[in-house]
Amino acid sequence: MRLIFTVVFAFLASAAGAQYKGKVFLDENKNKTWDAQEKGMKGISVSDGQNVLKTDANGNFSLPGHSKNRFIFVTVPAGYKLAAKHYLKIEDKVAAYNFGLLPDPTTAGPSVKMLQITDTETDKYNDWIANLKNFSKKQDVGFIVHTGDICYEKGLNFHANQVTPEALGKQVFYCIGNHDLVKGAYGEELFENLFGPVYYSFDAGPAHFIVTPMRSGDVQPSYTVDEVISWMKNDLAATDKNKPVIIFNHDLLTYSDQFVLKGKNDSINLNENNLKAWVYGHWHNNFVRKSDKTGIQYVSSAALSMGGIDNSAGQFLSIEIDKDGVKEIKPHYTYLHDHLVVNTPNGSNMVLVKEGNLMISANIYDTENMVKSAKSIIYDEKGNQIATSPLAANTDWSWYGKVPVAKMTKGKSFTIQTEVTYQDGRVHIQKQGFTLPSNSNWGLSPSSATSGTSKVAADDKSGSLILKWVNNIKGSIWKGSPTLAEGKLFTASIDDANNLLCGITALDPATGKILWHYKTRNSIKHALAYDKGLILGTDMEGFTYALKASDGTLIWKKDLGMKSLPGYISGGIVDKGVYYTGYGSYLQALDAATGKTIWINKDWNGGEGTPEKMTMAGEVLITGSNWQSLFGHDRKTGKLLWKRSDEGLRFRSSTGIYEAGKLYITGLNAIFILDPLTGKNINKIEGTYDFKVMAAPLITDKYLIMPTSTDGVVAYDLKTLKEVWNRPTGNALVYSAPYTGPGAATVESTVVKYGNQLLFAASDGHLYRIHEDSGKVMQKLNIGAPVFADAALNGKRLFLADFAGNVYGFELN
Repeated sequence: MRLIFTVVFAFLASAAGAQYKGKVFLDENKNKTWDAQEKGMKGISVSDGQNVLKTDANGNFSLPGHSKNRFIFVTVPAGYKLAAKHYLKIEDKVAAYNFGLLPDPTTAGPSVKMLQITDTETDKYNDWIANLKNFSKKQDVGFIVHTGDICYEKGLNFHANQVTPEALGKQVFYCIGNHDLVKGAYGEELFENLFGPVYYSFDAGPAHFIVTPMRSGDVQPSYTVDEVISWMKNDLAATDKNKPVIIFNHDLLTYSDQFVLKGKNDSINLNENNLKAWVYGHWHNNFVRKSDKTGIQYVSSAALSMGGIDNSAGQFLSIEIDKDGVKEIKPHYTYLHDHLVVNTPNGSNMVLVKEGNLMISANIYDTENMVKSAKSIIYDEKGNQIATSPLAANTDWSWYGKVPVAKMTKGKSFTIQTEVTYQDGRVHIQKQGFTLPSNSNWGLSPSSATSGTSKVAADDKSGSLILKWVNNIKGSIWKGSPTLAEGKLFTASIDDANNLLCGITALDPATGKILWHYKTRNSIKHALAYDKGLILGTDMEGFTYALKASDGTLIWKKDLGMKSLPGYISGGIVDKGVYYTGYGSYLQALDAATGKTIWINKDWNGGEGTPEKMTMAGEVLITGSNWQSLFGHDRKTGKLLWKRSDEGLRFRSSTGIYEAGKLYITGLNAIFILDPLTGKNINKIEGTYDFKVMAAPLITDKYLIMPTSTDGVVAYDLKTLKEVWNRPTGNALVYSAPYTGPGAATVESTVVKYGNQLLFAASDGHLYRIHEDSGKVMQKLNIGAPVFADAALNGKRLFLADFAGNVYGFELN
């Protein structure tokens, strides 16, 4: 039950001697000034930063003020927007603090759609701003909230000029982040000068929204937590207790079920005040969870302007709020316009015929538009239309269809025209050619598929990659690399919005048919592990699952005891019957067969999540924490043997490789060769490249090959450690490597070796086959979606998974 506090609902007639007077009115002529004929609005909450009062029947108010007041601000009611700003600075020359409102149908009704952006950290204009503007206009968005880290003086000034209601056409509300507390008379001085008060509220749809400030940052703020609590109590007391409450802050208040904000002398339990969601940023990651006990949603997004600290895909969120709180969340990946790639049929190597039908697979995405429908039309060489098929959506990216091949001749050329209709009515059309080849079946060799770090012996052939099957698992795939075991192919899917499409899926590696799917509590971000009939994985909330590989039956499930952020994104590994998983204080070794805990790390905590996969280097378990350290643990006891945070090793993204007693691993912009027993340098490649990618180095008999964040793939001579070649890729479709944006040629997927050929997929949506000695491109296939997961190689078969949720089976001819 909402706590009721003593609040003065004052009217002008009873407020004799009050200092700050004004009016809330309907600005009918839109001149941002109250004119005598314009109607005042009754019952609107206004505040001086401590006191919260309601306007009288004529829209008038009078506030008493307090010792630290700097603003008068209004709680914008649902169904309205501001004619100017939601705040006015207190100045001696101001006689009346008047707030004009305009009708806004996008914030009326039983639900409202908002956008969350966060951690933009830039003072440069880029397309993400246009993406916001155009998306908001087309999707009836009510308002936009920036949850902080705008960032520093240049960023604050830039956003105040470019990311505004005038520029975006929507109300924009700002939270203050730790990097927005900058030098001045007090930490929030510049923020206040540009964006107004650091705590305030507004209504939209059925809900009450509260913006709250960081408790500390780069510079100490002038406000106290007790002052924020005092105002918040008054604000909530002036609000209908049946309204769902959504709170915005730059950081998450607590990972526990009880949202209790505590100051030195006061506190408030937000669970008792109908809190439904806490929306935040700060961590530069994509992570949403819901409390089982309270139903409160914890909603976080990475930056939309760049890749996340933990290599999360750059995005903004659209969040729909109704009377029960969060109704639906959708991620929207920035910088994409009319992106359409039909990856099959395409050319001659990407054509599939199944049961008399030509299979159509397309990756379609536009940041600013929602796709309403899509269809494909097939034309023969003379331009005659011979078939048409509607396409059905698998995920936000992936669309499938099929047409009969009865009227098509093998070996002949055809054109496929694909038409995409967006919800705003606009149509985008694209054509491409293909040749219908003869079908050929393929089987699976009895040996297990290898991860991207293995070296497979094969004759060098001039043949090429040929697509044999593709299937979609109905959820996005991040680093869930295909894993082959017991004659099945396993991968993991994510759902960073509603936690409905995440899970573990088994496919037939010969046909791509889905054999079983197990729904997990939250996203499994990384590759799965296999041990003696069990598939093991850990989700973002620190729940570990052991499934029977044959049919997906849950054998055991374990809560690792995650009690604070960051979410778990590292890849666990199995070695000698022990599953190593977790992070920081819940990093532990589990008996793979039973889930029984063997040891728990007690030697370090903190930092950010790291998307590396753990490495077993002899008797030393290698793991890390982004922005903290690289760690070496005794594999049997968990004792910390060493840690390294120097020379850029505290910036952890990539997986290490243990080869001939040495550990090969990257830091921020260098590749290290370490003694795994001590963590000391054996050698080091000083790079001019940024290596903050999730990929691991590939060690061949001649080269060390490493993907980069911005420049494709680079090869070094293994003996001299000198650069041999660099193979650039295209611009990433979606930015994932930390702080990368437009122009970054990112490769998150580890390179695999086949004879003297190298295979890898990139964030530009292409699968590459290049020559090991020269880096020369031998083949390049357009998948049409970014690939973050490592490919798996089994003899002449290559398995690949893209971000759109498509899993591919290729054959090397």
